[in-house]
Amino acid sequence: MVHGDGPGDDLYHQYFERTGDAFLVIEGDRFVACNEATVRLLRYGTREELLQVHPAALSPEFQSDGRPSREKADEMMAIARERGSHRFEWDHRRADGEVFPVEVLLTAVPRGDRVMLHVVWRDLTDRRRLESDLQQAQKMEALGRLSAGIAHDFNNLLVAINGHAELLVGDLADRPEEQSCAEEILRAGSRAADLVAQLLAFSRRQVLRPRTVDLGDVLAEMAGMVRRLAGEAVVTEVEADDRPLWVMVDPGQVTQLVLNLAANARDAMGGRGNFRLRAARVVVEAATPGLRDELPPGTYVCLTAVDDGTGIAASDLPHIFEPFFTTKTAGRGTGLGLATVYGIVRQSGGSIGVTSNDGVGTCFAIYLPEAAAPAADDEPPAEAPVAPLKPASILLVEDEDATGRLVRMMLERAGFAVKVAAGGEEALALLGAPAPGYDLLLSDIVMPGIDGIELVNLARAAGCTLPVLLTSGYPAEFLAQRGDLPAGIDLIQKPFSAHDLVRRVREALERS
Repeated sequence: MVHGDGPGDDLYHQYFERTGDAFLVIEGDRFVACNEATVRLLRYGTREELLQVHPAALSPEFQSDGRPSREKADEMMAIARERGSHRFEWDHRRADGEVFPVEVLLTAVPRGDRVMLHVVWRDLTDRRRLESDLQQAQKMEALGRLSAGIAHDFNNLLVAINGHAELLVGDLADRPEEQSCAEEILRAGSRAADLVAQLLAFSRRQVLRPRTVDLGDVLAEMAGMVRRLAGEAVVTEVEADDRPLWVMVDPGQVTQLVLNLAANARDAMGGRGNFRLRAARVVVEAATPGLRDELPPGTYVCLTAVDDGTGIAASDLPHIFEPFFTTKTAGRGTGLGLATVYGIVRQSGGSIGVTSNDGVGTCFAIYLPEAAAPAADDEPPAEAPVAPLKPASILLVEDEDATGRLVRMMLERAGFAVKVAAGGEEALALLGAPAPGYDLLLSDIVMPGIDGIELVNLARAAGCTLPVLLTSGYPAEFLAQRGDLPAGIDLIQKPFSAHDLVRRVREALERS
C-alpha cells in the first residue's frame, strides 16, 4: 500500500518504516498503513491491531479549543486536500487512554482517481513540558523581582515598627495595659516579617546561613513540635535512618520547611488521619521521574512527607508551588506555604516531587544533596554564658532618620557608644578624622550617593581596617550581583530585633 515496484518506491518504504516520527496513510476515512513508530507512539500491541481502530477512536471527544474532534478532523483534511498540505497541532489518545499533544502534517497524494493523505505525527509532550517549565521560570523570576522590591521597602518600615514596639514592651513593664498593646503591635509586626520572609523564600532570594547538619537529628528535635502542630487526632510518625544524614542547609529554613509540610498535611486531613515524615539516604543514578527540577546523579538525603488526606486534584498539581495558589477556602491560607517549601529546597540545591490521588492522600519527596560529615572542629560550640559587653564605639551610617534614631537607641541601651552619619560622604569624613576611635562600622547598603559597599571599599583603600556589619532590606541576591563586595563582610537582614542586632554586633566585634 505504501510502495510499488520501482526503486524510488522501495526507498520511500525504507524511510516510512525507519523514521522516528509516526507515519500513516489515510484512504477515505480509514488508516490503511502505518509504521512501527506509530504503534509505539499510540501503545498498541501490533500494527494490525492499530489499523483496525477507526481514526475517530484515536482522539478525545473534544480538542483543547473545545471543538468536537470529528468535526475539526474533517475540516483539517479538507484543507489539506485543497491546499496540498496542512500543518496543525492535535490532541490524540493512546491505547491506555492517555491524551497527548502532537504536531500533524497532512499531505494530499494523488493516486489514480483518488487522493490519499499522508500523515506525519510528531509527539509534542516534551516540547510542551519544556515550554511550561520556561513559562513557570519566567513567572517565578518576575514575581521574585517584585517580591524583592516589596521586601526592601517593607522591611525598612518593619525595622521602625517592630523596633519601637520592642523598646516599648521593655519600657512599659510597670504599665501592663499599655505593655499589652505594645506586645500586640510586636506580634503583628513579627507576622508581617514572616510573610515577607515567605515571599523571599519562594523566589529563592532570602539570606541563608547554611551549615552542615544531620537531618535525622533535626527531625528528632522537631518531632514534638510537629506532633503538636498536626494535632492530637493525627497519628504522626517521624523516622530517619540510623546513620547520620548530613546536608548543607540553613537550619532555620529547614524548620520552616518541615512545619509548612506538617501544616499542609493537617489541613488536608481535616485535623484527623495519619502523617509520616521520614528521612533516608538515597542514590540518584539517572533522571528521577516526577521531580519538579532535574537532579544530577549522586547521593541525596530524601525527606518524604506522607498524609492520607483529601489529596490534590490532577488539574491543581501543576500549580501547587505557585505563590498565592491555594485550594483552601477564603481566609484559610495565603497560598505561600508550598511556594515557600519549593523556594527553600531550590535555594538549598535540591528538588521536590509530589504524587497525589484526589481523595486518597499525598506524598511530598524532597531531595537534598548529601554533604560531607563536618570535621570535629566545625561543630558549633556549646552555648556559653553571655559575657559582659566591652565598651565599644560604633559608627552607624543610615540615611533614614527614623531608622538611624531607632538603631542608635537599641545600641546605646546595650552599652555601646554610637555616632550616626547620614550618608557615605559624612562617614568617610568621620573615618578620616585624626584618631576617630571607632571599633565597628555599621552601615546600610542602599543609600544615595556613596552606598554601603562603596563606603567600605573606599574606607579600606584609605587604610581603615574596622570590622564591618552591613544592613539591608534587600535580599541576598542584591549582594550577589555586586562584583565589588569586599571580603570579610557580614550582613544582618532587615527587619531585625534589638536582641539580634546586639548579638550580631557583638559577634562582629569579637572577630576583630
